[in-house]
Amino acid sequence: MSTRISTESYTHLLSPEYWEFIHQVEASFPIDFSSLPIDKQREAYNAMLAGLASGDPTNITVQDSELKTAKHSLPIRTYQANNINPAAHIVYFHGGGFVLGDLDSHSGICADLCAGTGFTFTSVDYRLAPEHLYPAALEDSLLAYEAIAAAETLPLIVMGDSAGGCLAAYVAHHTRNSANKPMAQVLIYPALGSDYSLISYERYADAPLLTTASMYDYLHLWLGTQDIPKQLAELPLADKDFRGLPKTIIFSAEFDPIIGDAELYCAQISMAGGEAHWQEEKGLTHGYLHGRHQLASAQASFARIQAALQGLVA
Repeated sequence: MSTRISTESYTHLLSPEYWEFIHQVEASFPIDFSSLPIDKQREAYNAMLAGLASGDPTNITVQDSELKTAKHSLPIRTYQANNINPAAHIVYFHGGGFVLGDLDSHSGICADLCAGTGFTFTSVDYRLAPEHLYPAALEDSLLAYEAIAAAETLPLIVMGDSAGGCLAAYVAHHTRNSANKPMAQVLIYPALGSDYSLISYERYADAPLLTTASMYDYLHLWLGTQDIPKQLAELPLADKDFRGLPKTIIFSAEFDPIIGDAELYCAQISMAGGEAHWQEEKGLTHGYLHGRHQLASAQASFARIQAALQGLVA
């Protein structure tokens, strides 16, 4: 028997306030969004997110620059709280299915977290598919982190949402034996594997704002093929050894196909003797960070994320 929650059921499972937010998001996209050229999809995605923004805090300084890595330069955006000595430096990787997103799409999230924590944030603009196929985004995340870490004396934390959570975790796995390894990884509704047999991909297949079918589409674009291996090499859940990873904190949305990735990942780390904390945020869907100014429930989760960050250096 299928465990899938029907589309109609979400009408009752999500609050009226949440449905107003969903309708606002959906109305911002062209009807033919999925058939548009990739550059037009990116424009529509950023325009939708810009429509949800409320302006950056006034107590931070934001600067764009080029980060020179061991192979090539990557655009970055740095956020500094004014008149505060930061206690940590966050290296942030944006979401967007490895296809969408850039420094602008998630700028408000980084700005609000910088203002709330006083931490330095550096957002990395990694290469996207289909122009740059797997594993380009993974390679860029590690190159960026290593370049930032080489010049930083503050404690480092890797962080990301959705596809960006995958990149942050990739960095944590590949630097665990480095002198410059991050002190923690904080992942927000992360995509961590390619095993679509996990029950969450069936149960929440028709969830609002991200469906399992959409996950397939993004991964197909990233890989450049219709074939998706159950254990895609280099993704965090494909690792055979979960020892030595930094402290891990994950926030997942309740109604999200990829929630099973996070639950399994934390279990693997815990079984390997590591420290992993998993928070299931009830009544929320994938992408809720972008609704923090519209939804009380998203705002409350955002506050918990901010508190978790501050707790890492308390």
